[in-house]
Amino acid sequence: MSSSDQAATNGSGGSSGNKEADDTREEWEIRRDELKATGDGHFRSKAYQPAIQAYADALQLDPTNHIILSNKSAAHLANGEKSKALHDARKCVEHSDGKWSKGHTRLAAAMMSLGRYGEAADAYSTVLNELDPNNEVAKRGLEDLRKKEQQLREEKERELRKMQEVLDQQKKAEKEAQEEKETKTKNDNSDEGEEDDLLDDFFSEVEKATEKPKPTKSTPDNDSGEEPTNRIKTQMNDLGTSQSQIDRLLQVNYEWKNLNPFYVLDIPHTIDDDSIISARYRALSLLVHPDKCLDDPVRAKTAFEQVRKAMNQMNDVDKRKHVRALIDEGMKQGKRDWKEDCSKSSNVHPDNKEGLAQAQSKATMKIFAEIEQKRREIERRKRKFEQRERAQEDDEKKKETDERRFHNEWREGERVDKRVGNWRDFQVDGKKKRTS
Repeated sequence: MSSSDQAATNGSGGSSGNKEADDTREEWEIRRDELKATGDGHFRSKAYQPAIQAYADALQLDPTNHIILSNKSAAHLANGEKSKALHDARKCVEHSDGKWSKGHTRLAAAMMSLGRYGEAADAYSTVLNELDPNNEVAKRGLEDLRKKEQQLREEKERELRKMQEVLDQQKKAEKEAQEEKETKTKNDNSDEGEEDDLLDDFFSEVEKATEKPKPTKSTPDNDSGEEPTNRIKTQMNDLGTSQSQIDRLLQVNYEWKNLNPFYVLDIPHTIDDDSIISARYRALSLLVHPDKCLDDPVRAKTAFEQVRKAMNQMNDVDKRKHVRALIDEGMKQGKRDWKEDCSKSSNVHPDNKEGLAQAQSKATMKIFAEIEQKRREIERRKRKFEQRERAQEDDEKKKETDERRFHNEWREGERVDKRVGNWRDFQVDGKKKRTS
């Protein structure tokens, strides 16, 4: 019988059985079982930290005992130490050769507490499919996972419905704003005055682009094969020079400003025609491609990457829709900010279109920047958590190695002392027999 199985049977039977077990076990095994019993008592009374300590002391004597590892995992989980519970559960499965169903249910419980539902389901399925088809714990665990997944699906569906409602409202408001804008700008001349701010450049280009997509009818002498080429040439004429576009795409803090793919492609967010977006992308790519900008290939390569990254977002319909919704919200917020500024200062005229455009652009960039900051913060926390978990596992492995080394040295020393003691007792007994 192995030491682990022996530990599992020590608690059963009468007093005579215990005496026999005590007679057959070595001293370190007796001490191990005493510590385990102490830990079990603490666990039943919900004193989890003393229970963890008692199990840890027992594991110093028998580091591969899967039963004690299982109990220690349960104590960690009850104490809110999820990563430690997972670590002990993994060792429990490892040292039981993966054939002990309770070890897998411990592993699944730890996985589930950490939100790793797929891995938890795999562990429960292993129990039911390979080890114990009637295991009630695994059955209940899988049922709990199904309920949790259903709950998550329902929450996601509710969020999607809310987002769709917001998008519908924003689409309606966008249409109304566009009609209002067209009536105001109908008689305006496209003046190209001096502009001090790159944000003003963006919105002046927006106004130009909103006027240009309208004449989409091809002239009689243009066949369908020539239309895309002419469109790209027109787009390139609108975009200006390669140097001006590289400067625009790589201006100060461009990583934040280029979060908006419509800004990168220099088109208004109201455009949803794939052919126009594609033509704009090809025209801008030709302008900033490193092979076309031999005077500044390094910056051209970076600018080209920004354009390609923006187009990847535009190719995803869901992402494009989400981006358009964010811009709509930024336009509304910018308009509110502009009205507030106008009410506070008599020097600001409400009909100043440039001021309104600048306020809307800033509000839009702020929304994109806040979302990107949140995303980076989530990634940072995730990396920090993974690093902490790896460090914890490394510490546990080091502790386990030290404990095993100490245990082996202690056990070896105890056996030597016992053999010497037995030899001395034998010599004393032999002398007594000869003299009697």
